[in-house]
Amino acid sequence: MNNKLNEFLYHETPLEKIQKKSHQFTMDIPKNSLDETQTTLRLTDNYFFANKEIFISKHNRFAPYPLHTHQFLELNYVYAGTCKQIVNGVPTTLKSGDVILLDVGSKHAVSTLGEDDILINILFRTKDIHIDLLNKLKNSRSALFSFLLSVSTGDLNHVRSLIFRNTGKNGVSSVIETIMSEYFFPSEYSNELISSYLPILFLTLARDYQNSLMDSEMLQFSEPIVLQVLNEIDHHYDTITLDSMAKQLNYNKNYLSNLIKDKTGHTFTELLNKQRLGRAHLLITSTRIPVSRIITEVGFSNKNYFYKKYKETYHHLPTEDR
Repeated sequence: MNNKLNEFLYHETPLEKIQKKSHQFTMDIPKNSLDETQTTLRLTDNYFFANKEIFISKHNRFAPYPLHTHQFLELNYVYAGTCKQIVNGVPTTLKSGDVILLDVGSKHAVSTLGEDDILINILFRTKDIHIDLLNKLKNSRSALFSFLLSVSTGDLNHVRSLIFRNTGKNGVSSVIETIMSEYFFPSEYSNELISSYLPILFLTLARDYQNSLMDSEMLQFSEPIVLQVLNEIDHHYDTITLDSMAKQLNYNKNYLSNLIKDKTGHTFTELLNKQRLGRAHLLITSTRIPVSRIITEVGFSNKNYFYKKYKETYHHLPTEDR
């Protein structure tokens, strides 16, 4: 842990001292950076990006932040503790190490953060999503790639937020904390280094976090059982079966199957195949592991079935991806 950064983040700012006494929100940006013609508080980009490509701040503790929207992309990183938010009308709780990526126009409100809750805001504009970054992410078919591609092309019919749950790996935390150190304690070439670290951050997110089914779709479902199934598929795609899932949840297999289909629009097998095929595709395109071994590792027991489903999904055979 970076002790200097840790001390800086836990230090109470003047505004935090005011909020700690009043428990009321105090505006933390100039009035001319607000668009008050909107019914929802809207933060514009003229203040945040006046002299830099990326804006980073610690979220002020001790008072709730009201519902707002913004003209830029926002990444929230829970450095410590927990954070409760309402994101596009859906309550969600983020824990230490979790990341949420919010699109332009997303509406969210942040509940009061306690003394031990440290939330970091990283703001950037859509023009900072470069085509070379998208090309590097493309082969993973990750939810992050789909999200960033939609943002960069102005597609309004996509998921407006993306959650990356902490998997216990420290790659993303390390990158974010490096960016924070360069930002809060700048020295020569800090701005250039920060700009260079943004694509590294996205690539590390795609690699280190479980973000395919659960993270791209979890905000759309309010059924806890379905969320649990999606989470289990995300983490145990190589061994999970509908039978084992039904026994684990103490549900009738047919009832659980129908519930999943009703809430997601997909069967359990379709969801499982999507996860397994995505993982297989990533391994095929980024490693030299034999395809036969990859088939087994991701959970397929029938080689012919795998090849059939792979071609249906990617429109060519695995050997053509190498």
